[in-house]
Amino acid sequence: MLTINAERLLARLQALAQIGRTQEGGVSRRAFSDADLEGRAWFQREVEEAGLLFRKDGAGNLSAILPAADPQARTLLTGSHLDSVPNGGRYDGALGVLCALEALQTIREKGIPMPYHLEAISFTDEEGACIGTFGSLAFSGALGEADLARARLDAAELSAALQRLGLSRESLFDARRDPATLAGYVEVHIEQGSRLEEEQVDIGVVTAIVGIRSYRVRFFGEAAHAGTKPMHKRRDALWGVVQFVARAREMVMQRFTPGVMNCGWVELAPGSFNIVPGRATLALEFRHSSQSLLNEMQQALLDLCAQAAEDNGLQWEAEPLAGTPPAAMHADMMAAVEGAAERLGLSHMRLPSLAGHDARSLSQITPTAMFFVPSVDGISHNPREYTRDEDVINAGNVLLHTLLEVAQVPRVWWE
Repeated sequence: MLTINAERLLARLQALAQIGRTQEGGVSRRAFSDADLEGRAWFQREVEEAGLLFRKDGAGNLSAILPAADPQARTLLTGSHLDSVPNGGRYDGALGVLCALEALQTIREKGIPMPYHLEAISFTDEEGACIGTFGSLAFSGALGEADLARARLDAAELSAALQRLGLSRESLFDARRDPATLAGYVEVHIEQGSRLEEEQVDIGVVTAIVGIRSYRVRFFGEAAHAGTKPMHKRRDALWGVVQFVARAREMVMQRFTPGVMNCGWVELAPGSFNIVPGRATLALEFRHSSQSLLNEMQQALLDLCAQAAEDNGLQWEAEPLAGTPPAAMHADMMAAVEGAAERLGLSHMRLPSLAGHDARSLSQITPTAMFFVPSVDGISHNPREYTRDEDVINAGNVLLHTLLEVAQVPRVWWE
C-alpha cells in the first residue's frame, strides 16, 4: 500500500520546531513576527526542493502546488497554518501543513496522475495576532473592512505588519478564490483535547466546527468602604460575577455538553483592597457545534446574568461582541476520510471540533472535511503539547489516501 515518507515528515516537524523555539521547548511564531517570517522562508525552500510550485497570495497565504495535466482542472486543497500562539506547541497547525506538503510530494514522486490540481496551503494568522483565521477568511472572500476595523492591531500596526510580508490592505481582497475553481478542502489537525486518547481511537472525523459567541458582561453595584459597610447592606458587583460563573459552569455541564463556556477576564472598579467593587466587567465566551443549542445556551447564560444581578441588588448589561456560526463538514468528504482510515486499518470515530479552524472558512465555499489525531493528555497551546510519532504518521497517510479517494472517482459535489 502506498504510504508517505514517514522519516521525511518527522524530520520536517523537528526542523520547523526549531524556528521560534522557546526555552520551555515550545514555539513562538506569532503571525508577522521575525519567527513567522523565518518559518515562511523555510517553507518556501521545502516546497521548491520538493519539486512543487510555490505561490503566495495577497493575504500572504503560502501554497505548494502540484499541477494536473488539464490546466482547466479544479483545485483540491489541503493544509492548515504555520503561525503559533506565544510559547505554544510544535504540532498545532504545523502538522496539517507538513502532512499536506508530504502528501503532495509523495504523489509527485510516484507519478500518480490526478484529475485536480493539488494545493497544500498555509493560511496566514490563524491564531489571531491580528484577526483569527485571517488568511482563510481572505481566501474565502469573507474578510471585510469591518473585520479590519475590529482587528487586534490598530490601523498603523496593521499596515506595518502587512508590509513585513510584502502585503497591503488592498492586496488582502485579491486573495479571494473563486469557488468555481475548487474541488474541496481537507485539513488534518491534532485534536487539542483528550477524546480520542480516552477512547483509544486513531482518527477523529470532524462532523462540525463549533460556533463561538462572546459578550462583555457588566454588573453595576455601589462602591463602598470595605470596613464600615455591613455585609448584608452591600451591593458588591463582584458577587454578581461569582454567582453567575458558578451557576453557569454547572448549567452548561448539565444541559449543553459537549458545549463549553469560559470567563477568561474580570476587571473590577474602583479596584482597591479597601473599596467594595462598584462595577465588575466579565469576558464571556461560549461554544457549541449545534446552532439551535448555541442559541439556547446564549439565552440560558443571559438569564443567569439577570438572576445574579437580581439576587445581589445589582444592575447589569451584556454587550455582544464578535461571533462565528457553527460549520458542518461535507458528508461525502467525511466518508472519504473514513474510507482512507479503514484501508489503512485505523480505528475512527465522529466528533465535533470544539476549537475554531481554517476549515470553518473553507466550508463556506467548497466541500470540506477535517480530521484529528490524538493529543497526549489533551494538552495544546502549551510547550508540553505532544502527538506521538505513530499518530503523526497516521495523519500523513490518512490525508494521502483521502486525497486519492477524492480523486479516484471525481464527484460533482459543488453543483
